Amino acid sequence: MKILDRYVLLSFLKNYLISLMVLLGLYIVLDLVFNFDELIEVQTHGAGGGGGASFLSVLYVIWDYYFYQVFLIYAQLSGVIAVVAAAFTLVRLSRFNELTATLAAGVPLLRIATPIIIASLVLNVLLLADQEAVIPRLIPKLSRRHDEIAKGASASSFRISAMQDNRRGLLFAGRYTPPTEKYPAEMKEFDLIEHDENGLPIAHLLADRAVFDGNAWQLTGGRRVSGIQPNQRRSRPQTIKEYQSDVTPEEIALFRSGDYVELLSTARINELLAPERAQSFGAIDLLRVKHARVTQWFMNVVAVLLGWAFAGEALTARMMVAAAVIVSGVALITLAPRAATQQ
Repeated sequence: MKILDRYVLLSFLKNYLISLMVLLGLYIVLDLVFNFDELIEVQTHGAGGGGGASFLSVLYVIWDYYFYQVFLIYAQLSGVIAVVAAAFTLVRLSRFNELTATLAAGVPLLRIATPIIIASLVLNVLLLADQEAVIPRLIPKLSRRHDEIAKGASASSFRISAMQDNRRGLLFAGRYTPPTEKYPAEMKEFDLIEHDENGLPIAHLLADRAVFDGNAWQLTGGRRVSGIQPNQRRSRPQTIKEYQSDVTPEEIALFRSGDYVELLSTARINELLAPERAQSFGAIDLLRVKHARVTQWFMNVVAVLLGWAFAGEALTARMMVAAAVIVSGVALITLAPRAATQQ
């Protein structure tokens, strides 16, 4: 590696770290401003230990929420961070006439930008590790909303209505609580209506409580009654202790929100898209995220190359507008899919 390569590379990495901290900080501050009223609800749910205790509780809640969100925010802003860092590096070289002197010495512009391009490719490995290894391990933390930090698991509970399993049964639940680090997934007022091949109801499965043990739902007070059609005679309740199907906490999350797909690894997405699971919930979102990730890796490098293409031009108002368009385009392409799923 030549002296020029080391100089350009170190300048780019320094600007990359600065851009990383600035953009992450700006994202967190803006999100905190718009959602501070939900985060501060911890004061009404805490132990009531006074103003000092409430202030410390709010700080802890903010730290507990945004520390894990940083990994997800980085996955969204990785392309913008690289473009901004490359732009500042080349603009600095041009501002102090270092770029002019290097070009006058016979060094092509592409040769000067080569360390930046290679570094951008290598930094995509960080994005790959973040999406495939870090974020999937933090799903319980990343799937929390702002108001759920203070209210606990009860805030994330919701009803399940007419979710179909792989045996044509329709599942209902009065309250479903997603799994956490300490507690498994749980359903209260479990209600399942089994259907035959013609779509007619054939049995009714009820339970007061259902807990997922990793393989099946363990039922409390489970009972099954068949012969539920008007012209049939009902059978005596049969005790049922276990319900096993393709309805898992992961499938329930896909059934409820496509935003959950953003947190899965590509390997897990491929498993959910297997031919035998073609009718699984969220198939469209799974395909969207799978192809969008590959596109994002290439887009990050293409955005840096677009910035390099304008590096040799004079820094005029037109060039500043063009640079703003490039950065805005990368930001919109990166953030638009997530915003669409949240709506």
